[in-house]
Amino acid sequence: MELSVNEEIVAREATENDIESAIRGLRSSGDDSFAILTLFENSFIQTVFADDGYGLEYKKDDDLFGCYDELNEDAVIKAFVYYLNRDERLKTEYTWEPVEY
Repeated sequence: MELSVNEEIVAREATENDIESAIRGLRSSGDDSFAILTLFENSFIQTVFADDGYGLEYKKDDDLFGCYDELNEDAVIKAFVYYLNRDERLKTEYTWEPVEY
């Protein structure tokens, strides 16, 4: 899976360490910094950093879901690692709501 931060590819075959470094680095890049882990063109997980916390969304085909829980870095890293490993806990340990776009 490809990992990008602020539209720059940081890993073409992302590892858990790549994910942790990328997410932890968002804070130093400032508000609206974001990371995306892409499986296919229409399948990805993404996060955005803001002073009030992290936003988290994932997309599978035509369906986009948002998690509006209060999330810290560790929770976002965990979600990305679940996605990387195709771990179904991503769908059960977070509260997801459909996003209309």
